[in-house]
Amino acid sequence: MPRRKQAKRITMKDIRSILRLTCEQGLSVREVSERLRIGKTAVSTYLHRARQAGICTWPIPAIYDDDSKLEKLLFKQAGRPPEDTQGPDFAYVARELKRKGVTLMSFCI
Repeated sequence: MPRRKQAKRITMKDIRSILRLTCEQGLSVREVSERLRIGKTAVSTYLHRARQAGICTWPIPAIYDDDSKLEKLLFKQAGRPPEDTQGPDFAYVARELKRKGVTLMSFCI
């Protein structure tokens, strides 16, 4: 069985190119992805991360000239969002369900 081709790793240089082509030249996500041979989803994801970080202009502010600083800014929210650690109050739900006319559907609204 043939092995699957390894995906191309996107470097910080590619991310800077995405930002430059989008902000400076005004290219669309599709045009940027065709030029850099990166998937459209990846391009839009990096643009979304940059907008969340407050980088919407070109050139990038001088404080982010170092790749490690820019990477920390763009990827500080890596992974899944934290889950709600507080569970439902089952005693309250049980009390409410004993009342007349209350159903589980009334809790979902």
